[in-house]
Amino acid sequence: MSLSEKNNSQVKRNKTLVELFVGEIFNKHNLSAIEKYLNPVAGKGSEGFKQFLSALFKAFPDWHTNIEQIVAEDNLVVILLNGTGTHQGEFQGTAPTYKRVNIRSADLYRIENGIIVEHRDIVDQLNLLQQTGATL
Repeated sequence: MSLSEKNNSQVKRNKTLVELFVGEIFNKHNLSAIEKYLNPVAGKGSEGFKQFLSALFKAFPDWHTNIEQIVAEDNLVVILLNGTGTHQGEFQGTAPTYKRVNIRSADLYRIENGIIVEHRDIVDQLNLLQQTGATL
């Protein structure tokens, strides 16, 4: 196998890892699987991440996230996400509105040895808060 083929194979595995992470965590709401994908060092904030997601899934029990775009190079994977759900429970102090909402994000993952070792994201949280009426 050439170096180029080996690199392409690794890039595909990295993309698949991120797709599985999004599917299991954001679509199946399986918070116990977070450690399966995140390195303990990268996941040092995993308890806060779990708490945020737990509140999100309680407020939006039908939450689903679509990967709109995925790009990978070497050990980096970038995804553009669009999450949707119905506001059926209290969220950040706002009573349920029963409105459909969506939130978009761009996420960067760095993968090493088949595990996510770094994650950064840009999330349009203001838009979500406006949709739920938490802010104008």
